[in-house]
Amino acid sequence: MENFIKESKSGFDFASVSSHTRMVNANRLQVHALAYNIFNWFRRLVLSANMRKQRIDTVRLKLLKIAAKVVHSAGYITFKLCSSCPYKNEFYETLSNIGKLNVQLE
Repeated sequence: MENFIKESKSGFDFASVSSHTRMVNANRLQVHALAYNIFNWFRRLVLSANMRKQRIDTVRLKLLKIAAKVVHSAGYITFKLCSSCPYKNEFYETLSNIGKLNVQLE
């Protein structure tokens, strides 16, 4: 439970209250809880097995804070990462897992 509390405070900013109004703070907490749930779905569905146990800060560092060049060409998109990027394999594996998702819209 301590790890859940720590991750929600540091990764999703659950501890911040921006207003003196209770309703505004309650809505803000609900948005943070929604972000936490979406991240947990993302973690279960597309992250590799060795990254599933990592906290949001680590996942953000490895997957989102990466400099890349996006190349649009003939109906497809390519991400070109630096040759010395330490998290290149994790990034491409996650991107591949996102592509394999079977989305069903009703």
